[in-house]
Amino acid sequence: MKAVFFDWDGTLVDSLPLLFAAHNHVRANMGLPLWTREEYAEAIVYSTRELYPKIYGEKSEEAQEMLYSYVQENHLKELILIEGAREVLEYLAEKSVPMGLVSNKRHDVLRREVEHLGWQKFFGVYNGAGAAPRDKPSGEPILYAIGLHPDKPDIGNVIYVGDTESDLSAAKEAGCPVIFIRHGKDAEALISLYKPAYVVDSLAELKEVLIKTL
Repeated sequence: MKAVFFDWDGTLVDSLPLLFAAHNHVRANMGLPLWTREEYAEAIVYSTRELYPKIYGEKSEEAQEMLYSYVQENHLKELILIEGAREVLEYLAEKSVPMGLVSNKRHDVLRREVEHLGWQKFFGVYNGAGAAPRDKPSGEPILYAIGLHPDKPDIGNVIYVGDTESDLSAAKEAGCPVIFIRHGKDAEALISLYKPAYVVDSLAELKEVLIKTL
């Protein structure tokens, strides 16, 4: 049986306004110029635990704590569902398709968001940054999550759904086909480079692709 694993931010929920504000909150407090949206998009290919040591050096831990304090204070009240997300998950659940989540959001924060929405019922596993030894863009967290899933799907039967280069890279390294949700100025270049199995522009389109392929 096919299984579908998802990214979280930008795929099922819209956390961009919150995370953009959170990272710039840290930069302001660390005396660095604020990121533009373009600079932010380039930076978040990596998880915070891998990115922040490169930016803040010996102050990385302090910066991470500042970021997570801001996120924890605001993330549940600012959590926005992307249109069609619930419908896609409910459709897959009705068809008994195994599902999982692999995100670069810190693991404990991801779990709180999933459980706040009551969506733990959809996922056999939901892992954030730090759950696996490495984070996306490595393929390791996808393989790690598959190994933890109660249905133990074969990697060849797992479809990964994401919206960033980090997702495309992780799926390619893990060896599973990817459905790419196209948005952002670099989307066409990423499609050309990674050649995803399918490209969609919305979760409504994603549902149609899944209906045809599962």
